[in-house]
Amino acid sequence: MIRANQIAYDYIRSRIIDGTFRPAERLVEAQLAQDIGVSRNTVKKVLLQIEQERLITIEDNKGARVLSLSIEEIQEYYEIRRALEVLVVRSAVHRITEQELEDMRRILEEMVELKKNQDYDAYSKYNRRFHEIIYDASGKTIAVEMIKSIKTQLIRFQFRTMLAPGRSDNSILEHQALLDALSKRDEEAASQAITRHIDNVARTIVKYKALFY
Repeated sequence: MIRANQIAYDYIRSRIIDGTFRPAERLVEAQLAQDIGVSRNTVKKVLLQIEQERLITIEDNKGARVLSLSIEEIQEYYEIRRALEVLVVRSAVHRITEQELEDMRRILEEMVELKKNQDYDAYSKYNRRFHEIIYDASGKTIAVEMIKSIKTQLIRFQFRTMLAPGRSDNSILEHQALLDALSKRDEEAASQAITRHIDNVARTIVKYKALFY
């Protein structure tokens, strides 16, 4: 039963994240159960779990729908995330080790190759690892927890920004600028780099909102 729950959870959540299930789309329990090959009761339990992550809403007599965020709500999330990321990066500048910086360099090299191959699913995973090194180095546990909670809401939008013209190239440049600033232990430059990165992602979503709705 636990395995069935995990399979159903991964199936539904991943399709919300990658945009297969669009914002405001209705999720029909019976159809999901058939598609996944689990019981309807399992789907019901998993939907309740995903609702706790605020990725869907469940209403009495109406069922579940993918949570739809307005552009204004997305912008507000990014404003909050920007402030938290700056706090984390400013701390990480003074705490990150040379080994961690070397790990980030290798990850960025992989990201460059994945961008060339347009493998954005793998790119997203390496991107997450890149930022997690900074989070771990910062020592700002509470701020990092808040960032990760916000990213859960935003990842389905951010994932698709790579489809916007020029965004993948700019993403690489932004990560390189952040890595350079961290390597130089330049707190102000690192703060500016992460701010520019977060703001550019948010602007891309606003400009190309048709990709997300």
